[in-house]
Amino acid sequence: MRVKVLSRNPSDYARETKADIHRIQRNVDPVLHPLEGAREYQRALNAAKLERVFAKPFVGSLSGHTDGVYCMAKHPSVLSCLVSGSCDGEIRVWNLSRQQCMLAFTA
Repeated sequence: MRVKVLSRNPSDYARETKADIHRIQRNVDPVLHPLEGAREYQRALNAAKLERVFAKPFVGSLSGHTDGVYCMAKHPSVLSCLVSGSCDGEIRVWNLSRQQCMLAFTA
């Protein structure tokens, strides 16, 4: 019975200090990577699909929160009114037609 053993030299992949970046073994020889062309083709297709998904026209932005917005709600009867709340502890009432903040409450 034959057993093949893989061995690696720790100096090839270990960092000398904690500030060093990790060394990654890369083999750029195209003979050893026969599927690399197919992988790159699939990546290009995925990138083209994402470009089409995000190609919708940009309507506008509401800037004012200093942290991520986690909840939004619309007014039940006024279409141009929107309320947003973020992790910075602010609740803002927006006028969508003017794209301006009308009120801001700090929690």
